[in-house]
Amino acid sequence: MKALAQAVRFLTVLPWPGAPREPEVDDMARAVARFPFVGLLIGAILIALDWALASVFSVPVRSVLLIITLIVLTRGVSLSGLSDFAEALGFGNHAKEGPLGSMGVLLIIGALLLKFIALSELHGYDRYIALLVSPVLARAAMAYLIASPPSMKAVEAESREFARPSSPREGYIALGWSFLLCFLLGWFWGLFLAIVALCVTWCLKRFLGNSDKEVGDAPGAASEIVETMTLVLFSA
Repeated sequence: MKALAQAVRFLTVLPWPGAPREPEVDDMARAVARFPFVGLLIGAILIALDWALASVFSVPVRSVLLIITLIVLTRGVSLSGLSDFAEALGFGNHAKEGPLGSMGVLLIIGALLLKFIALSELHGYDRYIALLVSPVLARAAMAYLIASPPSMKAVEAESREFARPSSPREGYIALGWSFLLCFLLGWFWGLFLAIVALCVTWCLKRFLGNSDKEVGDAPGAASEIVETMTLVLFSA
């Protein structure tokens, strides 16, 4: 439970009762493997909010509120990672354009629009499953990149507490948990989405490994890309 508490505190703004103030090295390493369960918790919160607002607001309004809630819960870390990813692709110049280059802003806007459109197309059971599966796969992708070199150089400074004690083993465990959770939630469709997310994450890892530029928050960028892609596939 200490590892799960550490993962919740690292990935969200949620206070976790009983979480250690100074976690041990083993706790931090095990926390990476618990990232998919944090995604499941985030999804459950979004479902509860969506259900509570269903009798008051329309689907589009609820979708906007869910996206805002997701940003607040996760501190918007994954969105800022997209801007860094744009720089790694060679678009924009952060030195001239400030913290967020023009392409980074466009990527953030595009991701938010895609999420809004996808969520607005989803109703009932499919909507709830999408709200569970997408954050699970997104956090699994984040765990995999945090735990697997060569992308370790891309983990931003505040996440370096996980960098040294974590190993590829924790990343593989996180992927395994995400596959199991997706299968239990969405059966073979969920398993298919997990495979697609793994392929996308692996491609991002290879790109980061071969690129001569560093992404300030590669795990965050991967999380946002996988989360958006999953929601879009659910709405297809």
